[in-house]
Amino acid sequence: MAGFLRKLKSILLDIRLFSSLVIQIPLRGYQLAPANAVIDSCLYRRGLEFLWVFPRQSGKDEAIGQLLTFLLVLFHRVEAAMVHVYPTSQQISTGVTRLENRLNNLWTDGRWWSKSKPTRRGVGLAQCAFFSGHPQSRAEGATANLLLVVNEVQDQHESTVERRFTPMRASTNATAIYVGTVRTTADYLWRTRQRLERLEAQDGVKRVFVVSPDQVGQENRHYAEFVGGQVAKYGREHPIVKTEFFNEPVDVAAGLFPERRRVLMMGTHARLSAPRPGETYLALIDVGGQDEAATAAYAELSNPGRDYTVLTIVRVIRYEQQPHYEVVYVWSDQGTRHFQARPGRPSLFEQLMTEIKRWGPLAVICDVTGVGQGITDALTLRLQGRVWPFDFSKGYGKSRLGNDFLAVIETGRFRYFAGNSTEELSDWWWFFVQVDRCGYELAEGVPLERGLRWGVEPSARVIVGGESLPVHDDRLLSAALVAEADRLIREGLLFLTTGESAVIRERREEGGWR
Repeated sequence: MAGFLRKLKSILLDIRLFSSLVIQIPLRGYQLAPANAVIDSCLYRRGLEFLWVFPRQSGKDEAIGQLLTFLLVLFHRVEAAMVHVYPTSQQISTGVTRLENRLNNLWTDGRWWSKSKPTRRGVGLAQCAFFSGHPQSRAEGATANLLLVVNEVQDQHESTVERRFTPMRASTNATAIYVGTVRTTADYLWRTRQRLERLEAQDGVKRVFVVSPDQVGQENRHYAEFVGGQVAKYGREHPIVKTEFFNEPVDVAAGLFPERRRVLMMGTHARLSAPRPGETYLALIDVGGQDEAATAAYAELSNPGRDYTVLTIVRVIRYEQQPHYEVVYVWSDQGTRHFQARPGRPSLFEQLMTEIKRWGPLAVICDVTGVGQGITDALTLRLQGRVWPFDFSKGYGKSRLGNDFLAVIETGRFRYFAGNSTEELSDWWWFFVQVDRCGYELAEGVPLERGLRWGVEPSARVIVGGESLPVHDDRLLSAALVAEADRLIREGLLFLTTGESAVIRERREEGGWR
């Protein structure tokens, strides 16, 4: 009996044994070190704060679920209270389910209890309550006399956490864990890291646990292979790869296209004035609004600051099984009526058709958002099966496009024709001015794939020859549509051809194109 009790005690005091023998899902080495630091602080009432930063899908929530289960069992004879804070109710539901699954183990299956208002799960006298950190949610009457867990801290409101949840630790100076994924240098997680690292420097006690993808890969080769695939797909410096896998924050103040990324986009090839035999092209169209005053060839627009309609022609080159894209031509128009021709000024649709006919592109990717609907519909009717509409506003369309465009850039597969900064007001000059002025932000509580908000501020201007000119993002958005073409090619929806493009060709019949 004495030997059995010693073995039982060793399991109760060692999460490694508890994880392996009781839960039967062994934690990995990189999960054990931060978990043991928290357990030590809880057992000896040290009142320490910790930060856990794990790469995406490397098991931070599994470690938390097992840690909470271990503490509920260890402290089940005393009124030990833990509080777990998530940003949203949906995340709470996921966290509760994960804890329940771990409580269904050899020891506590059928012995744990659940209550609501607030949502709680417990073993004996010990319990864990779940709350939302949203500023409008309610979290009164709870205490965290053993442990406070603030999850997805990068998406939490710092003032809300500090005002509403931090005081729950006060009666016992309880331990706290902040857990999350690196996002920016301006969020709550990064400020917490800086604060705790200063404390580490003062007393030498480790508080910040940052797990690298290499550490995970050493214990899980499948994870290493997956991360390698993400690097190949997006590029090592893509925000998704930097933040979610390598724990490196992005600096939103630097803009979406810092100098390193702008250099990647600068090609050495010449701009073309006409297509070359045997080459494959794509047409990318960002549609601007029409102007009521645009009725003659040299009419002055009633709104000279409006966006342009921009057609970008890219040359597609096969290289190492992946297509590369070179911008070779740009055509733009400001304010022309979309379907109404005037003496000396053909309609916008007629002008676009002339350019498309001349270049014979494999496909046309056209902005269907808002004012682009009519032009896209007309092109679709004329070029049946060759037009792919893109809606910037639908289903996180612009966010997805931005991420995909960055991936094409970061993998070295996008180049703009050669130019220089002395060519003021040229297409090359305007494109890189728009690139330089493009800012971005990351939406709270949303994955980067859906939370990237980017564009040129409406108030952006540039001084040229003493005149202040508005900076749009029409040339940038037109070029960025190459990422949609790349996605269509990657998913097998758009097939590249070799030799002269025969997909869109002129049919010389009476009445022109049909």
